[in-house]
Amino acid sequence: MKVLAVAGVLILVLIGAVVAFAPATLVDARLDAATRGKVRLAGAEGTLWHGRGTAVVGADAARIPVAWRLDPWPLLRGEVRIALEPTADAVGAPLGGVTIAGGRTEVDALEWSFPASALAAGASAPELEAGGVVGVRVERLAFADTVEHGNVRIEWRHARVAVAGQPAIALGTVAAALSARDGGLSGPLTARDGAIRIEGDATLAPGTARLTARLVPTASASAAERAALARIGVPAADGSVSLELAGALSR
Repeated sequence: MKVLAVAGVLILVLIGAVVAFAPATLVDARLDAATRGKVRLAGAEGTLWHGRGTAVVGADAARIPVAWRLDPWPLLRGEVRIALEPTADAVGAPLGGVTIAGGRTEVDALEWSFPASALAAGASAPELEAGGVVGVRVERLAFADTVEHGNVRIEWRHARVAVAGQPAIALGTVAAALSARDGGLSGPLTARDGAIRIEGDATLAPGTARLTARLVPTASASAAERAALARIGVPAADGSVSLELAGALSR
C-alpha cells in the first residue's frame, strides 16, 4: 500500500513535468514510456498551462482525474511550479502543489483518493483482489536522490482483501503514518475495526521497501477469515501471524 502511495506522488510529479516541457500530443506517449506502460494519460484537454486529463493505472485498474495549472513566471528561473486543481465532475482528484527545480521536488498539501483495486495493479498481483477507498495526504515532502523532509499519511477505509476464489478478509481502516527518516520514509502501520488487527512498521528508502507486521484475528473474525490468515504464515498460540517483507522498488 505504501509503495503505491509513494508511486502515486511520483506519477503526479512526472505528469506535471511532462505537460510543462512537451507538446500536448506527446504527453501520453512520454508518460507511457517513463512508467513502462504502467500509467497513461487519457483524454487530455486544454493547454499545457491549464489542462486536465485522466491518469489510467495498469490495465484500467484505476482512473484518476487530474487537472493542472502551470505558473509560467517561475520558469524564467528554471523552476516548474504546478497547482493540481479540483475537477467539477470527479471525486478524489489530486489537489495540492508541486515544485520542481534543480533536480529537487517539493510537494505540499497534496491529497487525493483512489479505489483500492488499484493496489493489486500497482503490486503486479492479478490474483489479489482489494476493496475500499485509499486516501493519501502529503505534507511538505521534499526529495531529490533521497527524502529530505515531509510526512505522508495514508488511510485505506472499508479495507478488504482476498485471493481470487477465496473469501475476503475485512480489515476496517488501515493507516500508515510515514515521516522522513534516514533518507527515506518510515512509520507505523495499523489496522482497526476489522476482523484482523495489524501492528507493524513500514520503511521506504531509495530503491527498497521493507514491512514488518503482526496480524491478529479479533473476536469478530470468522472461521474463514482465521483460515485465510493461517495461509499467510504459521499462526502463534493466539492465532496471530507475523510477516517480514523486503524488496527492491523499480525506478
